[in-house]
Amino acid sequence: MRKIIAKYVLLILITFAVSIYIYEYVMANKPIDTESDILYTQHQTEQGILSNTNYTIDNPNVILNPYGNSPLSALIVFQTKDLTTTTVTIKGKDGAEDIKHTFTPTKVHILPIYGLYAGYDNKVIIEASGSSKEITITTSPLPNDFSKVTDLSNNDFDTDEFYFTTPEEIGYTAAYDKNGEVRWYLIGDYKWDIQRLNNGHILLSSDKILSKNYSIGLIEMDLLGKVYYEYAIPGGYHHDVYELNNGNLLLASNKYGRGTTEDVAVEIDRATGGIVKEIDLYNILPGEKKGNWFGMNSINYDINTNSITISGYNGNMIINLDYPTLDINWVIADEDKVDDDYKQYLLKANGDIDYPNKPESINLISGNKMMFASEIDGKKHLLTYQIDYSNRTVKELDDYELPTDEETYLEILGDDDYVITQGHTLMEVQNGKRVISMNVNSTLYNTKKMSLYANDVYTGVQGVRLGSLGESATVKNHLLLGAKNDDSILDKYKITLYKDVFGLKVKGTFKESEDVQIILDNVLDKKTYNLLEAKDSDKKTTTSRYISEDGIQGKYYIYLRINGTIYKLHKYVNFY
Repeated sequence: MRKIIAKYVLLILITFAVSIYIYEYVMANKPIDTESDILYTQHQTEQGILSNTNYTIDNPNVILNPYGNSPLSALIVFQTKDLTTTTVTIKGKDGAEDIKHTFTPTKVHILPIYGLYAGYDNKVIIEASGSSKEITITTSPLPNDFSKVTDLSNNDFDTDEFYFTTPEEIGYTAAYDKNGEVRWYLIGDYKWDIQRLNNGHILLSSDKILSKNYSIGLIEMDLLGKVYYEYAIPGGYHHDVYELNNGNLLLASNKYGRGTTEDVAVEIDRATGGIVKEIDLYNILPGEKKGNWFGMNSINYDINTNSITISGYNGNMIINLDYPTLDINWVIADEDKVDDDYKQYLLKANGDIDYPNKPESINLISGNKMMFASEIDGKKHLLTYQIDYSNRTVKELDDYELPTDEETYLEILGDDDYVITQGHTLMEVQNGKRVISMNVNSTLYNTKKMSLYANDVYTGVQGVRLGSLGESATVKNHLLLGAKNDDSILDKYKITLYKDVFGLKVKGTFKESEDVQIILDNVLDKKTYNLLEAKDSDKKTTTSRYISEDGIQGKYYIYLRINGTIYKLHKYVNFY
């Protein structure tokens, strides 16, 4: 009898334990939010657009913001019986110049419309086969937090191009006309540089942040907001990217796991997304390296010498490497401020010279001339250097003092014509004279002067995702016994979790003195990842990171470890 009772008691205990397990690992946990795949969503949109083009010029199909991320763009769709050239005119507001563009001949006309005004009844004229049709496209006002022009000077300067800007931290990637009107913008967190590629598309940082301000990679899109290629890069992307002659992309990146940042560049194959060359300054340059010791912020390729020139903000130097071998060709730096091991590479000064001090935004003017921003006595200056390769000397040709000491970014447009971005200000300078200047009510990162239209032929080709983030680095695991139930920490630390095609995104706000890890557990497997490594500071910081989809599969329950205490988040994530 006692044995029967013991069996029943054991069965009850097992049932109770299983019930607790089921509750703890199933009932008490909820799935985190999942972000839809932008490439899938836009393909569904395109199938809808292309499924019915049976409209006429007198009654076209007008689709405002077709991809949902470019509110001042539209598509106009109609057919003609014959192969026909079509011209569209976007009428300027209050006497401003019109935007006019002629498309290649076709029978099915799917016309991208750029340059609409915000909060306005835009008049657009379509001309085809001798017929003309005026339509009205009404747009919504700009968002309340938009970076508007607060001061404009010299707006009588004549140009039909636009000033494309990216934000330093918070804001929108946008294009302003010479009157300070916003004529295009993107919804999304696109930072760092903006480039016009040789095929007419634009290249931007991904709006997904890998860690700190480093994005997971790059996005190639058109001004409609359609993504053609999305590139994931193991070390992420920051600051600058250069389109090489073979179409590949050379960009500033990182190499995680060794305690340094902003000291690596990579060349990625445009067709595959794979890394074909790594430029690791940690192994190339001499001297001690820790933290952000070099501060790579611009990179240029020179076809004439088959070399790359890189600026180091924290290293206070400009270096040039032979691209095939990655041997050091030369270094420009103050010899009193660099290690002795650099001296064999230093160019000698030809006359008085201001050496690079927190250099930024190198632009090559010709084979042996360059312009960049540098700090002199607490003010930013644009310096122009000329290099004599045979005599291994450098000469300072020009010094242009800038208005403030803020971070400075530069684009060379032509001889003595360049665009400068400093803080809230963008300006164009010709022959040493400021021809136009705009101030906006947020901090800008960079500005490129470009046309709106560039080889714009609409196609329904499906966007492609290339490359990989690689497996995320793990750290020592910890026992989960005694993990606390305290859902308030989600609000206390402003923790957000969501899953997308690249992996799990974790974001939170902590004191810099706190030691924080994310733990993923599925009973059979456990993985721990650093979110924040403790520093000697009580300053609050918002930190985020991706836990890559690569190398992990299945359902995992999420825990947070803060200063040695483990908390159950009652959330789970699925990796596929």
